[in-house]
Amino acid sequence: MPKIYINMLKKISTILFFLLLSVNNHCWGQYLDDDPELNLEKSLPPFSIRKVKPYEYFTTFEFRDLNGRVWTNRYGLSRPLVILTGKYAIRHDVKKWAHYLAMKYYNFCDIIWVFNPDSTEYANHKKRNEDTLNNFGIACPVVIDSHAIIGRSLKIEYDIPTIIGITKNNTLGFVYESPLNKVATDRVDHLIFTRLFQSRWAQ
Repeated sequence: MPKIYINMLKKISTILFFLLLSVNNHCWGQYLDDDPELNLEKSLPPFSIRKVKPYEYFTTFEFRDLNGRVWTNRYGLSRPLVILTGKYAIRHDVKKWAHYLAMKYYNFCDIIWVFNPDSTEYANHKKRNEDTLNNFGIACPVVIDSHAIIGRSLKIEYDIPTIIGITKNNTLGFVYESPLNKVATDRVDHLIFTRLFQSRWAQ
């Protein structure tokens, strides 16, 4: 092929590349503008999140529950926070824990269910799925952890209800995994009392 045609093809390829790049950036920018949940003034969660050990400061998070309330440890916590987590398939087990904890600790701790959607199906039917969660009738606020901040901060098995205690000083008090039973409630009561209220890390 003559050199003139090779040079012409290179120029056309370069022009097409920058044209496609420009269109892609425009579409991505439009997507961000159209997404009401994205606040462009805030940076996205870090790509890599360290594993938090007991008594260490917990990863910074900011969630909005299905009723619009913001839950964040960015500026400290006003009360100890108990987080429930577990996948949708075990929602009834999580609901039992939420009822137990809300009945016993509502006046002393904040309690939330942090739900981590693990499939594109959830994203594709976001409104319908959020309505389903909202109508589930669980005894605590539900937040959606789309970036898996809680899961990436800890080693969590989502097939079993997990109870996470964070002190008012934003240190990790405990992580406990179990279905609700007498042994588990006794253990969680002990952990809440000793790790969230009595521990020097909670003062």
